[in-house]
Amino acid sequence: MDKVLFIDAHNAIWRASIIFGAKKDPQEDDSVIITFNFFRNLRPIVEMFSPDKCFFVLEGHPQFRYDLFSDYKANRIVKQAAKKESIDKFQKAKDIIIPILNLLPITVCRASKYEADDVIASLCDNMREEELTVLSNDSDYIQLLQRGYPSCQIYNPIKKECMEAPAYPYVAWKCLNGDKSDNIPSLLKPKKALDCVTNPKLFQEFLGLQENRANFNVNRQLIEFRSVPAEEIDIVEGSKDYKTLREVFTDLKFESIVNDKSWEKYCKTFNCLKY
Repeated sequence: MDKVLFIDAHNAIWRASIIFGAKKDPQEDDSVIITFNFFRNLRPIVEMFSPDKCFFVLEGHPQFRYDLFSDYKANRIVKQAAKKESIDKFQKAKDIIIPILNLLPITVCRASKYEADDVIASLCDNMREEELTVLSNDSDYIQLLQRGYPSCQIYNPIKKECMEAPAYPYVAWKCLNGDKSDNIPSLLKPKKALDCVTNPKLFQEFLGLQENRANFNVNRQLIEFRSVPAEEIDIVEGSKDYKTLREVFTDLKFESIVNDKSWEKYCKTFNCLKY
């Protein structure tokens, strides 16, 4: 059984974009600081899980969800407009990070018509017999814990702990409860949603009404992971070009990574990645 680590790219880069305190150099580009934070954070994560394979999964555009519900994630558009400067820094950092990742033995992948969690779920399903770890603080991944995989964990890097699956069907509960972060409407108040999903009679009565059943099915299609055809997943395999990587880090002035004391340790961390 191989150990496989899946990193939700968008989630990981956003965490790296949290910059605390004043910059040492006021002229320093924030996107470079984000890039430094990202690669500084990457090493201990790989060291912690010591995977045989690591996937870095990027977002696509799930038009099918927007066609189903035009207000899907509409709240994020409003927030992004208010934080345009942060979004621009994030995008610039991502454009720096992705090519650099190709110098490490990490597989970068993306499906243009699907979200990263759809891709991760599909890859997990294809590798269900392996020891699977997903790195993200997105609770949607709890779905994977109820698929009956022999070994699967969702590690929240903010809380520094693994998520736990509830005793009730998570997707059904979330369809009733809704999801404010994705602008998915609530069909029942939280307590009633929990009561309904844990009581088969109440659940059957709720779905017995045509409007309830229709709204529930729409929410389910928005929330539940879609299966992504293998041929639609673009995969770029990384390498172990540590020489070029050090040159790039040196140009970016990542002294605390490239100094003689730290560099050997940094590279050694990724030697666990076999393919």
